[in-house]
Amino acid sequence: SAALEVFEEGTKNDPQNITNYSGAVTASTLLGKSAAERVKILERYPNLESMLTGLVFELALNRAEAGDYPGATALFQNRFFGREEGGTNVRSVWVEVKLSEAGALAQAGRCTEALAVANHLTSSVAGLAFTESGLNEIADSARSNYLLGELNAACRQKVEAERRYEAASRATDPAQFFWAMKAAKKRTPYADSVWREKLASALAQAQSRARTSSSKGWWIYSVGMLQLALG
Repeated sequence: SAALEVFEEGTKNDPQNITNYSGAVTASTLLGKSAAERVKILERYPNLESMLTGLVFELALNRAEAGDYPGATALFQNRFFGREEGGTNVRSVWVEVKLSEAGALAQAGRCTEALAVANHLTSSVAGLAFTESGLNEIADSARSNYLLGELNAACRQKVEAERRYEAASRATDPAQFFWAMKAAKKRTPYADSVWREKLASALAQAQSRARTSSSKGWWIYSVGMLQLALG
């Protein structure tokens, strides 16, 4: 709470310093504050049109978590998204926003709309050049397939849900094994001992990559998820 107070003061005194915003969001998350409260912090940035890419992604994901999907989608318009080594791929953020939107619609019982969003997950969108290529790989990850399987199951599309779970369970990327395991649990039979061995192997690989990869944050996250899966 003391850190949050300092960072929030920083957003007033040094409003273009992104560390103040990312710090405030991190502190808010640790305090269990809502996504809507985090959005308010990020929206203090003096000019959203010139907001740096990292904060744009942060704001888009928090707006989506808060249920403001039009607001999240609007942030992708009229921007150039360059790619730095080890940086976040804009396509990953876009797919995440759309998966969140589809899942929320399904949970609300609005399956026709949910399936429409899911079925166009990899479709190109006018004015968004990054949607013209590269979406399929992200949308076909174990995590995406698992979440789409959950959506299909909620909307009583059992055959499609099973196809998604099966695809997710075949993952070979150690960073995706947590989601592969969750998908495998939806199918029978589930071999716990086999999957614990797979998860332990994936954890060792993820720990190694967390030390050497340029995408350090991603691999640290993956280590944490695998540790949770292994208890």
